Amino acid sequence: MKIAVDGRALLAERTGIGTYTDAIVRGLARLDGHEVGLFAPRPFPQAPPRPTGVSLHEDRGLPGMLWLQATLPRRLEEWGADVLVSALTIGPVRGETPFVSVVHDLTPVTHPEWHARRTLVGFVPLWDRTVERAARVACVSEATARDLVARYPETAERVRVARNGVDRDFFAPGGDEAARRRTRDRCAGGKPFVLYLGTLEPRKDVGTLVAACELLWRRRPSRPDLVLAGGAGWKSEPLRRRIEASAFRDRIHVAGYAERDTARDLYRAAEVFAYPSIEEGFGLPLLEAMACGAPSVSSDAAALVEVGGDAALRAPVGDAGALAEALERALDDEGLRARLRKAGPERAAIFGWDEAARRTAAVVAEAAETRR
Repeated sequence: MKIAVDGRALLAERTGIGTYTDAIVRGLARLDGHEVGLFAPRPFPQAPPRPTGVSLHEDRGLPGMLWLQATLPRRLEEWGADVLVSALTIGPVRGETPFVSVVHDLTPVTHPEWHARRTLVGFVPLWDRTVERAARVACVSEATARDLVARYPETAERVRVARNGVDRDFFAPGGDEAARRRTRDRCAGGKPFVLYLGTLEPRKDVGTLVAACELLWRRRPSRPDLVLAGGAGWKSEPLRRRIEASAFRDRIHVAGYAERDTARDLYRAAEVFAYPSIEEGFGLPLLEAMACGAPSVSSDAAALVEVGGDAALRAPVGDAGALAEALERALDDEGLRARLRKAGPERAAIFGWDEAARRTAAVVAEAAETRR
């Protein structure tokens, strides 16, 4: 098949959907019999590495959502695409090429207050048409699929699950103590640290993590510092003010956006990884941290339970006291730490991008059949 992929998530800093897009393009290209075209409304700032079978199709005209609706359908026909993978969920409202809508989460619909207006303007008005027109819907977790079908029962026969994976590089040995010390020097003034990695935005509930760490520091000042790695997202200003007002502000290190190699170093150097998100479609940072062997604590959001299994500790969403207790266990109980370090990579190994690509290819094949 000739499989087109919406590559817009690769035009900015790499976050979860960008990681997904890059990995799924590579995975599809490795499967026999497929040619993959990566389409974008403007040139990629850094051309993605192209394995055999992947071609780039860059335009220089309309901005993203207008391009998706006005230009992309024609470009797909010209290229002869059998199907489009709408990696950013929304698909064209017109055109002959069937598409698979990849649903990462439903928060633009269920919690619009968590998103910037520019995101909602490009998503919400076209979401219902996407639900109607998608030949198939690929959800990145069972939790997301359940949420989608509960809200839109008419999609049940078209919904499939192709769970996210983790790059094999995250399973590589974590280096020696000198490497971990260099990471601590770079991001935490040489001190041990608890790590959060992800966009700093309301639904990640980083404020609850800050409050949990404050509880730990009050009980025992020798506890590790907190490193917050990730780009500033929508409505991150209240979190910045919260940190500045903290009596422990000197122990909270805002490290900024982390490239993939830096992220691996951070996971490997962390005493504990914490991911307190209110709601997730999947929870890729938790999976990456476990692959690196970092003892991990998450909220009990459904997708994070699905990803973490018994290889991560959990605390109820929004409960700073319970999160502090879970962090305390992960920091102090050496037997538990050893178990989590062993169980994390074992659990993460069941989430592979090759399997995600095989499942996606099967969904794509179903979608392509709807045209015939």
